[in-house]
Parts: sequence; structure tokens; C-alpha cells
Amino acid sequence: MRSLMPLLPLPVLAACVTLPGTRSPDPANARIGEAVYVDGPIIKPVAVIEDSRCPAGAQCVWAGRVRIKALWMRADGPRELMLSSDQPMAVADGMMTLSDIRPAKPKNGKIDTSEYRFSLRFAGGY
Repeated sequence: MRSLMPLLPLPVLAACVTLPGTRSPDPANARIGEAVYVDGPIIKPVAVIEDSRCPAGAQCVWAGRVRIKALWMRADGPRELMLSSDQPMAVADGMMTLSDIRPAKPKNGKIDTSEYRFSLRFAGGY
């Protein structure tokens, strides 16, 4: 039994995920195609599904929302998520919030996918 003690941390380390390529250290500045560490989970935004925000300078009845397709990078493989700016989503043992979407929506409504930046926050892990 004594010889197995040094091996006990291995399952814990095996659960860690190392992603090749670019990883932003800042979950407040996440980009499409870039994995970010968000206080526990690693999230990779992959596509903007909806951007129905009110254009800058316009008066709208509804502020609108942004929905993105993202991957939750797990040791057992990625899981697809649909994150929305109008409500948090259960992820792992907490809630993931998509907020502070940049840039503001222009009057013509067109934003190149490469220009989007998102803030991701995770509350959980208690």
C-alpha cells in the first residue's frame, strides 16, 4: 500500500486539460476560437449564433441579447454549450455568465466575427 501513495495524485492531474494553440489569460477578453480559463472551466467560444442587441445610438423597446456557441473543454472531451447574455448557464458545479459583449452593435448591424470580445465569469466551485 505504501508504494501506491505517490500515485494517488495522478488521477487528479489526468483531469487537467492542456489545449494546443492560443489561450487568453483574460476571460474578460475572450474571442471566437480562443480558449480561456474561467475560474475553473476552460471555455472556447466558437460562433456567434445571435446578436439582436439594439444598435448604438438607437432607441429600442428591447435591449436584445447575444448567444454564442462554445465548447467546455473537459478531460473526457469537449461539451457544446449555448451561452446567452440574458441568463447564466449551469456549468460544472456553478453558473457561467456571458456579459460585456464588444464592440457595440453598429447601425448597419454588421460585426465581423473576429472583432467580437466577450467577458465570461464563473460563479461556483464551493
